[in-house]
Amino acid sequence: MKTRYWFALVAAVWFAPFPAWCVQAAQTQGVTSSAQQDWYQGRDSAQARAELEQQLQEVALARLHPEFLRLWRQLHTTPVDVRSPLYDEVFAKLARFQQAWRAMGLVAREQMKTVKIDLAKPLMSDVQGTDLLAQLVALRPQVAEYEAVRAKVKNLLSMPMASTWPTLTLPTLRPGDTHPELGLIRTMLNELGDGAPTDDDPRYDADTELAVKAFQRRHGLTVDGIIGRQTRSWLNTGPKVRASLLLRNLWRRDVVEQLATPRYVLVNIPDYRLSVVNAGSEVFVSRVIVGKEQRATPILASEIRSIVLNPPWHVPRSILNNDILPRLARDPGYLGREQFEVIDGSGNTMQFSDDGWHQALAAGFPYRLRQKPGDHNALGRYKFDLPNNDAIYLHSTPRKSLFEKGARAFSSGCIRVERADELATLLLADSRYQPDKVTAILTQGNTKWLSLLTPVPVFTVYWSSWLDEEGQQQLRNDIYGFDHPSVSASLL
Repeated sequence: MKTRYWFALVAAVWFAPFPAWCVQAAQTQGVTSSAQQDWYQGRDSAQARAELEQQLQEVALARLHPEFLRLWRQLHTTPVDVRSPLYDEVFAKLARFQQAWRAMGLVAREQMKTVKIDLAKPLMSDVQGTDLLAQLVALRPQVAEYEAVRAKVKNLLSMPMASTWPTLTLPTLRPGDTHPELGLIRTMLNELGDGAPTDDDPRYDADTELAVKAFQRRHGLTVDGIIGRQTRSWLNTGPKVRASLLLRNLWRRDVVEQLATPRYVLVNIPDYRLSVVNAGSEVFVSRVIVGKEQRATPILASEIRSIVLNPPWHVPRSILNNDILPRLARDPGYLGREQFEVIDGSGNTMQFSDDGWHQALAAGFPYRLRQKPGDHNALGRYKFDLPNNDAIYLHSTPRKSLFEKGARAFSSGCIRVERADELATLLLADSRYQPDKVTAILTQGNTKWLSLLTPVPVFTVYWSSWLDEEGQQQLRNDIYGFDHPSVSASLL
């Protein structure tokens, strides 16, 4: 994914108040007004109405706020010639939402904490203007591919099967198997743009396997051609839900003011992917492993200030209690094999007899664990230190095989980077720690903190759907439930 960001400044939005003849309706909605937008007479009035209705449909589909779904349904039960007061209300609430969105932080935006926004509150600032269409356009998410997403959404909603998307209930299918619903599967793949054959052959043939693998690839699944639970679940996800996810994530990516620095590291959690962006272009990518659902990697905005070579691992208390102590009770030799040191409250290394171990475990183990540096170390050879309240950082790992998995939510919250050595080389390029010096430090095995001359911003985000460079929709599993529940088929 090469994401291009639009750094245009967002114009402040002015809206004209409601006409006197609809004051009662306005007061019901908590909005005061005394004038009327001309939705039917101006030069661009038809375009303005179409733009307003399109934006309302999009925010309703994106499930940004329940009020927008109510307004969308009301719009389609209101005769066209008496919609002007309703247009005024929609315009005011879209403008209010946009201003509230701009005032939210990165975490709230990525988690879509928008349902409690008070849309009846007045705008925080007004800017005078007369071009109604321009004011409406300024309410759009400020993302470069907005027009492409709008076109894709229209395409999804106009698909012949959009309102009657089937639900598959079938066993796991492997290439070479036969099943009577393979013809339907091919139809679904073709409808979604994955290029399957157009026949009803009940045999799972090689051409259909290629289409399934393409489908799996753009859904972030393990590309094995096996139609199992995850592939079947995504096949059952119809065009309306796909449109909703695309629009919802369009708003998530509207964080241009956060990403305005020349160079930054971006970790897309559901895509298990890290990229370094420089002047709007990706210059480095790596697969990553993120936190499992119960120990989620948080959304954060921080910065890498230093890189630690040969880091020791100071085991967090949560991991000690939940993972290591239960294992230690079964396998007392575990600490020695993995080169852990037991540290007391004064920082001294402790040694225990067998009875001492039992006593320590019975007392709740009031000690800390530190794993010695080396290839066995859980952090690998590199740790990218960044300040945050969750004790989260990026690091390498000796367990390389896990990067081959499609879904990679395995960690306890920190981010494991597959190409950590290359990332370190890139970030240290303008420092005195050139590759030969780094190699020497790694070989010596001593822990060394290398400060960056210029800290590099780091953002973790939750972008689970987007358009790739070919215009294909990419989707990823909602591993932390930020997009739950799914959109009802009766939404529109």
